[in-house]
Amino acid sequence: ARSAMRVEHTQSNGLPAVQLTHASGASALIYVYAAHLASWVCAGQEQLYVSSAAEYGGGKAIRGGVPVCWPQFASRGDYPKHGFARNSAKWKVVRTSIDPFPCVVLELSDDDETRKVFPSPFKLQYAVSLDGPNSITTALSVINTGPEPLKFTTALHTYFKVSDVGKVAIHGLGGCKYEDSTRSGEVSIQPDDAPLTISGEVDRVYLSTPSEAYIVDGERAIRVLKMGFVDAVVWNIGSAAASGIKDMGPNEWKEYICYEAAVIGKPAVVPPAGSWTAGQTFTCIDASEVPAAKSQ
Repeated sequence: ARSAMRVEHTQSNGLPAVQLTHASGASALIYVYAAHLASWVCAGQEQLYVSSAAEYGGGKAIRGGVPVCWPQFASRGDYPKHGFARNSAKWKVVRTSIDPFPCVVLELSDDDETRKVFPSPFKLQYAVSLDGPNSITTALSVINTGPEPLKFTTALHTYFKVSDVGKVAIHGLGGCKYEDSTRSGEVSIQPDDAPLTISGEVDRVYLSTPSEAYIVDGERAIRVLKMGFVDAVVWNIGSAAASGIKDMGPNEWKEYICYEAAVIGKPAVVPPAGSWTAGQTFTCIDASEVPAAKSQ
């Protein structure tokens, strides 16, 4: 079966991409542009939402999949919204492997363009691995190649594909403090007597969240395990504001939920010559496998 593990260089929507295929038939598609994971097929089903109106390349961020927000989350700071990694054409594939499983590593380094907006020298490495028939791992490493401490906020802005966002439940955030961006950052506590459900526009930064959460959509669920990302973002635009997003197809707001592994509340600081790594693993499971203890 090992021979069925594949890494292929391909093209999609006019952009160079890398296709990972697991012996099980699971697959992933990563654009070199923006190091953007845009497809993860597990158990025969696409797990990531990408807008039918997404724009590819040309300095645009691809709407859907997993945009890499770095060195800033949203507009919380002096840099461009969500930083520049998510729409950079300068990423390069530095290695691929199929043993023990299909993996690609992409890299982005500072240059004259980045230094105009972000003075720090840096090297980013982003690895995507199909590390099981039902799982995928993405890991971001930040290497400080400069003489001063390197500060940043970040998020892996994952858009999960769902049948209807109004029927989705997110388990694992009970008792967590969150900033509600739809209410000017008002701080609240997530009730721990029921999972989070989505109604209307939801845009929240959950601070110091547990490493494990579960997104339940009918009989299917995704376990999200995050390592090194202390915070989490939950976002859906809702119907009222959806028409304001030009690169989202009509009514597609119902088809996704963003659950984002993030470092936002307190910026990460990397000392000179130091490095920082954080990652996340998604696993497709049956909704019946979501632990009862996590159902609150």
